[in-house]
Amino acid sequence: MDLLEFLYDYFEDRPHAASLIRQRRPYALGLLAALLGATSLFVADALAGRLALLTFSWPALLITLLWQVAALFAMTSLLHLLLDMTGARGDAGALFVHLGLSELAWLAAAPAALVLQALLPRSGLALRLAFFSVWLWSLALKARGLRDEYGVGEGRAWLTLFLPYLAAAALVALTGLLALVAVVVKALAS
Repeated sequence: MDLLEFLYDYFEDRPHAASLIRQRRPYALGLLAALLGATSLFVADALAGRLALLTFSWPALLITLLWQVAALFAMTSLLHLLLDMTGARGDAGALFVHLGLSELAWLAAAPAALVLQALLPRSGLALRLAFFSVWLWSLALKARGLRDEYGVGEGRAWLTLFLPYLAAAALVALTGLLALVAVVVKALAS
């Protein structure tokens, strides 16, 4: 399989790329694409001055890459479980490759950060919009992978894709609410 031809097909000839992914399941390519996307995002965050928790160093990059691999496996298993429970049939291995390849969108983040830093050096809003648009592009590629692999419609693919994010947001909100209730109960008990 010619790598450049496959990547061209992934972005331009969707049905052909989806059939190649189903037939050959290039797991290493999906993992490599996810790692390249994570590296580009790490560099773009450093260029934008947004590395709040980590420094721009090899250990920080390794932590970021490990986080990306863990997130890729978790997202693949969660999305496959959600789709399988609702009756859609597809292959988790092919979904892993689709989700990994969707991270290639983040390769646009570092050049976008460089261009925006050169044109608008003090505009944090422009950088946020650039990162948001790349994130949306990555999500669109993920939804496309769900549609291609599981044969679901556009709306169901997007809903399935957002369910883990909504569940995480609900968990954070519930935790915050419980913490607030604990503080109020402790204040009233004193």
